[in-house]
Amino acid sequence: MIRVGVFGATGYAGKECVRLLESHPSARVAFTTGSGGAHLAHEAGLDQAADAYLLALPHGVSAKYAASLRAARPDATVIDLSGDLRLATAAAYKHWYGHEHPAPQLLDGTPYGLTEVYRDRLPGARLVSNPGCYATSVLLPLVPLLREALVDPDDIVVDAKSGATGAGRAPKEELLFCEVADDLSAYSPGRTHRHVAEIEQVLHETSGKTVALTFCPHLLPVKRGILSALYLRSAASPAALAQALRTFYAAAPFVRIVDAPPKLSDVVLTNDCRISVHAAAPGRVVVFSAIDNLVKGAAGQAIQNLNRCLGWDERAGLPGGNA
Repeated sequence: MIRVGVFGATGYAGKECVRLLESHPSARVAFTTGSGGAHLAHEAGLDQAADAYLLALPHGVSAKYAASLRAARPDATVIDLSGDLRLATAAAYKHWYGHEHPAPQLLDGTPYGLTEVYRDRLPGARLVSNPGCYATSVLLPLVPLLREALVDPDDIVVDAKSGATGAGRAPKEELLFCEVADDLSAYSPGRTHRHVAEIEQVLHETSGKTVALTFCPHLLPVKRGILSALYLRSAASPAALAQALRTFYAAAPFVRIVDAPPKLSDVVLTNDCRISVHAAAPGRVVVFSAIDNLVKGAAGQAIQNLNRCLGWDERAGLPGGNA
């Protein structure tokens, strides 16, 4: 039974880490940091011994703690849920996040933890960068299709919608109940959302294609879940694209290729991603991808990565998954 410290356990992703670890057969929560209650201050957490640490802290802060933990406890496994380690260079980070990178020495060699795509890089890793929630929902369908040259890299439009927990737990006027309920709004349109950078980076690395993504996220008046619609140009049939996805994810327990468009209720509270492919205008298809932003898009994927790092069944302690 390994000991896991959870930093930021009073935020939505951190709380989800604690909830999921309670059901893990081989791990237990050693301590938590957060605001108030029985939680330690973040700085005090650095003095706590554990075998693994999950960092559910804000970007600009998280990498500092990752660096301190790597220096003090080099044998421990650290999974960073923030955006601090997702981009390959400090210059790219500054461009997308608007400030200097807090620990640029960590960028070289830190695997990007999109488990189904980079699972071979994870065993034995001591530091992993957990992907963003929107990025997970977009990359899981796109990576195999671009790698096999089945879709046009120059014509990719993503319309994505997320529950309100995706914006974090800090009080914000635009997230008050009376502002969100019975409404739907777009934000960070076109190419301004930070997840665009990691999506394009991974697509280039896995396919060799340079992609200029059109991406627009929306805020849904629900607690959790992401439904992404990907509008793609392809000469292949929807059936051929679906078969390519099934082949690529044949050994992936949490990715399911389905016939009907997935609903949020299909994936909420699970670590699953459901994907479907449908005909659109001539020469075009629409691909739907659904995940729970707090599980597969954050805490669940972090634990899936931890399982891979430690050589366990990646399904350990996680809801969902194919038999």
